[in-house]
Amino acid sequence: MPSRSHPVFLIRIIALAVLTAGAASAQLQVEIRMSKGEYVAHEQVAAVVTLTNRAGRDLILQGRGNLNWLSFEVWDSRGRPLSPRRAGNIMQAARIPAGQSVSKKIDLNAIYPVNEPGRYRVRAGVRLFEGDGSLFGSNTVGFNVTTARAFFTQRVGVPGSNKVREFRVLTFSGHQKTELYIQVQDVESGRMLQTQRLGEALLFRKPDATVDGANNLHILYLVSPATYCRVRVSPEGRLLGRDFHKRGTTGSPRLITFGNGEVKVAGGVPYDPKARKEAEGKIRRLSERPAILFE
Repeated sequence: MPSRSHPVFLIRIIALAVLTAGAASAQLQVEIRMSKGEYVAHEQVAAVVTLTNRAGRDLILQGRGNLNWLSFEVWDSRGRPLSPRRAGNIMQAARIPAGQSVSKKIDLNAIYPVNEPGRYRVRAGVRLFEGDGSLFGSNTVGFNVTTARAFFTQRVGVPGSNKVREFRVLTFSGHQKTELYIQVQDVESGRMLQTQRLGEALLFRKPDATVDGANNLHILYLVSPATYCRVRVSPEGRLLGRDFHKRGTTGSPRLITFGNGEVKVAGGVPYDPKARKEAEGKIRRLSERPAILFE
């Protein structure tokens, strides 16, 4: 019988470890992907983790003590691991039926400091605390965080308080498309309250932005050659609504402010793209008409 230091014995141990790891990894498959490849600093960095249950039975995933069942490893552009913003068990329990897949969307920006421009890499891990506490790792994916150009900034007070906010309207050009973003920052603390993507914009006509008497921000921008979108945002960063307008007989839509502080869209006609789509859906093709119409 070979001794414990004999090469044959070591090969058997390594083979056993590989087989055990293979059997364990077959129970739960973990895959991570990013919602996109490039993010504006301070916006949500959405990672989608997909778990596939190959155990032949339902799996209940839940943390133990201060340990999460789902965790991440994140590295910056220099390969340095990042520490999470906070420790503790923050992941809710999840159930995965046998043979099925479940996807979970996680904002990495809420867990790790990935606000600085640069290249990052991330890998997910799932700890199955039932049984031997096996750890299942995912693939590793990368993403970029970059800055955007501000074309409008305005500081306003929050009604009914002494707080001051700064609105920023940003343009970001990526993947041959220009996107519009809104940021709201607390001036005193410097904390970014909101960074939200508004959508694609056509910049051959410059977006218009102004603040009304209640200190809400209004942004009017072109979303197609003939359609404008107006977005309203509160000083707390809440999206108050959006509406669409077409070019009217008096010219292109534009924002105007009245003496009472009210802001309206002038020079255009209201447009409801949802209603138009529904109306078009009601128009039946000739081939779809019942045969009785041809008798």
